[in-house]
Amino acid sequence: MADYKYIVDALSSTAALTAIVTVLWSWFKNSQMPLKIERLVVHNKASESTYIIVIKNSKTYPVNIKSTSCYTKVSYKVEKKNNQKPEYMDTLSLSDNLFLNNDDFEIGANGHTDIRIIGSHLNPDITKLLFTIQTSHGYHQIWCDSIITVDMIGKTASFGMEKMYNFDSKFKAKRKYYWLKFITLFRRLVRR
Repeated sequence: MADYKYIVDALSSTAALTAIVTVLWSWFKNSQMPLKIERLVVHNKASESTYIIVIKNSKTYPVNIKSTSCYTKVSYKVEKKNNQKPEYMDTLSLSDNLFLNNDDFEIGANGHTDIRIIGSHLNPDITKLLFTIQTSHGYHQIWCDSIITVDMIGKTASFGMEKMYNFDSKFKAKRKYYWLKFITLFRRLVRR
């Protein structure tokens, strides 16, 4: 009987640990925001820009977007009024706003969608933007640092195709890709 005591203790400890980890994981997943901005593609024109926001819904229910706005930065204020405690606050300024949009969009359960919005011209030096999104499930502030900027000011670039290969196997395609990448890097180093 004493031999089984250690086995029973190990199994009960494992079951308790599994239950705790399951509850913590469930709590963590439910506390996450339902929306994530995967990338932002900006078509810059002379006077305005088109913002293509690729949004992912990570929840198993649809989310409705009621309004979307984009800011280049957050300002921080500290105020102290007479005979009051000091106050600290994050503020968003309209001078840092790129666009405000009140169109409704619905993102399906576990779905992706892209939203196209016309706004102000984006400075190419900006590396991340803050999106404030009012949804059917609350207010979200989401930072996006995956920004792809495309200038649409009449410049045309032509590229010739040096090589192209078609494969039926992903392994063979990856092997060829890394080989060509190695050769290109080697040629650049030799030219120096």
